[in-house]
Parts: sequence; structure tokens; C-alpha cells
Amino acid sequence: MGESRITPSGIINDAVSMIGKMNDSSFPIDVFPNKIRNIILNMYEYLAFPIDYTACSMMTAISTCIGNTHILHFKTGWDIKCIIYMALVGRPGANKSHPLKTAFEPLFRFDKEQKEIYNEEHRKYESIMSLSKKERLEQGFDMFPREPVRTRFLVSDITQEAMAKSISENPRGICLYMDELQGWINNFTRYNKGSEEQFYISLFNGYMYISDRKMNTNNIMIDSPFSNVIGTIQPEILIDTFKGSKSNNGFLDRILFAIPEIQDKLYWKDDDIDMSHFNEWNTIMQSFIKMKIEHDEHGNINPTRLEYESGARQKVMEWQHQWADMLNMEESDKRRSIYSKFETYIHRFCLIIQLCKWVCNEGDKNCIDLDSVLKSIRLVSYFKNTALQICSMIEGVMLTPKQTELLEKLPDKFTRSEGLEVAVSMNWSTSTYDRFLKKATGTYLYHEYGNYKKAQ
Repeated sequence: MGESRITPSGIINDAVSMIGKMNDSSFPIDVFPNKIRNIILNMYEYLAFPIDYTACSMMTAISTCIGNTHILHFKTGWDIKCIIYMALVGRPGANKSHPLKTAFEPLFRFDKEQKEIYNEEHRKYESIMSLSKKERLEQGFDMFPREPVRTRFLVSDITQEAMAKSISENPRGICLYMDELQGWINNFTRYNKGSEEQFYISLFNGYMYISDRKMNTNNIMIDSPFSNVIGTIQPEILIDTFKGSKSNNGFLDRILFAIPEIQDKLYWKDDDIDMSHFNEWNTIMQSFIKMKIEHDEHGNINPTRLEYESGARQKVMEWQHQWADMLNMEESDKRRSIYSKFETYIHRFCLIIQLCKWVCNEGDKNCIDLDSVLKSIRLVSYFKNTALQICSMIEGVMLTPKQTELLEKLPDKFTRSEGLEVAVSMNWSTSTYDRFLKKATGTYLYHEYGNYKKAQ
């Protein structure tokens, strides 16, 4: 369970967790420091922003700021960046775009300011280049001045070549921000024969990227690329895009999915939100934005390295052993592929959570502590459930009439044994009941630590 529930922090976490459940969210908002989760809850209360969308957007915005400034050193040759590919999944009118835009607003403002600086520097550059070489020297300019580059965090609606160029010009890292992810996916075959999909699969790992395409005058080598992706998408579009063999190359498995349990349109509240919450979010983000990216004497990126403290490392190892056992028992190759990616994501979550606590004065950044690991495990559980839900949607999981009857008779929340009592009353065998649980989990049921909950 982590920390004792009789501690002040434990009592607060329980209260926040209960508030999240009352607000129809399974996202564990208590993984965030008090300042951030207070903002999330107020945006839900006064702006009707679904908790899952706001929390996942904020997490991705924070990850974007961290970029290559910090990494988690796990083992020799195994350094982890907090790269995130995030999709906010919901029906039309589910209020996906507003939480996304609000979370990224500080980065939009930063990019706008940097664009103005870039425009002025580029005007000066063009003015210098209009001079002859002799005139440049006479006026004290370099004979071959370096063309300015645009510092930024965000790009959108961009080709593979332009994306690579933007990453190379922004070694800290960038985020592909798409209000509609369908446009991003459609680009995969818009200009080439599908290599763009492989490009983003490669970027997800954060390893060296080299482009030597024929006819490409801007051949690029990026030692340490960092690129996040975030956007919204409707379930029907997602299913149509990845149905059949389109979901078998591992690309979809790299995406995290934010899916609120209930996606009904919420009523507006007459009361307005206090602007202090927006100001607080901007202050938090400014602290992340101001973190510097360091370079060594050779100009190579030299990020700050965090390691696990002993207790935290032991817990991660324990979790991985249990996770590996679950994966090895899984018969579905598709689900095995989904599960395997979380062995990467748990480290990324740990780095994000630890730095969040540091910025919000609830922890340091000397190492990854046990608390961050426990919270990351809860994030893995949430995103595993949403990934399985998407998987079931794509596979077209449909319950039989008998299974539907059982689902209707089950309480909203139940343990396996409690559900089995209902199944036995319908003359079901234990093995048939267990097959039902496996089939229904992800689309019709949520499962966590032996407890089941109906999807609304």
C-alpha cells in the first residue's frame, strides 16, 4: 500500500482519491503533488474539464518541459527519458480539447515569445546576408554568419523531414501537439509509403536518429532526440484507423490512452473558477521551463541523472518480476505487446513524478524515492486498463446474451469471489466465469488489485 494511512499525507491521499472516484474518474490524481491535483479538481468543478484529460495533458506538458534536461539512470547503458505518446480518447462533445489547450497554454506563450525573438534575429540575418563578403567584414560581421534557429516546445501538422529538423534545432526536446490526432496518423501515408510510422516508433525510444534520404539536402543526425506526442481522437476513428493488421506493428502499443469512465456532457456551473488556479499552473510550468539543458565540453547533451534509492529500486524490481509473470501467462500476443511497453513507461512515470514533487516542494531530485515508484505503479495500472479497453474496441469484443445477463446482475463493484457467487446462481462453472472476466475486462470492466468495476 505504500505509506501508512494514519499519517497526514496518507489521509489527504485517501481523501483526494475518494474525490476522484466521486467525480467519475479512475485516474489516480493523488499521484500528483497537492498543488497540481488541486488545480485539476477545480478545473473539473468549475469548468467541467474531465479529470483524466486534464491530468494526462498536464503530465505530458511537464514531460515536454523536462525533455533532455533530466534522465533516469537504471543500469549501465540503460538511461531512460520521460518520452510520452498520449491520446485523449472520447466521443464528440466529451470536452477533450479545452483541458489539452489549458495544460499547454504556458508553452504556447513561451513559443510565441520565442517566435518574436526569432523573427527579429532572422531579419538581422537576412540584412547581413544581403551584404557582400567584403561589406560584412568592414561592418564587423562574420563572413559566414550562422542562420538563427527557432527555439520552441511545440510543433503541429508537420512532415517527417520538418519534424526531424525541429528536433535537431531544439536539443532539449519538442512535442507534436495535434488537436485531432487523426491528422497526424493520416500523414503517415500522405507523403511517402509509410516510413513515417517507423520514424515515430524510433523516436519513442529516444535513440540516435540519422536521415540520409535521397534528394534530401538537409541530411540530419540527432544524437539524443526527444519528442512527445499528444492529441485527441474519437473512439470510432481510432478503431477504424487501427483495425485488422494495422495495429500489429507495435506503434499503437506505445500510445497511452486517457479515457474517462463516464463521458456524458456535464452541466455548466454558474460560479466561475478563481484565476489563481491558472496562475498557479503557470508558475509551476515556468519552474519547469526554466530548467536548463546542460552540455559537456564537446557540446554533447549532458542531462542530470537520477537513480533509484535502494528501497525504490527494490520495489521496481519486485514489480517487474510480477509483471513478467503476468506477461508470461498471457496467451494473447497483442496483450503481451501492450504489457511489455509498460516496463519502459514505469521508469518514465517515476522521473516525471519525482520532478513534479521537487518543483512543488514536496520532494527533492537527488534520487527517485519509493513514494514515486508506488505512484508510478498506480499510473501503470490506469493506463494498462485504458490500453486493454482500446484493444477490446479494436478487436470488436461483443458479449453473448448470457454474458450480458451476468454483467447486468453484477454489482457496480465486486471482487472475483463476489462475482462468482452471482455466476454460480446462474449455473455457470468457475472456468466459464473466469473466461468471462478475461473477455470483459478492458471494455466492460475495469480491474485493479483483485477488484472489478463496471465501465459506465
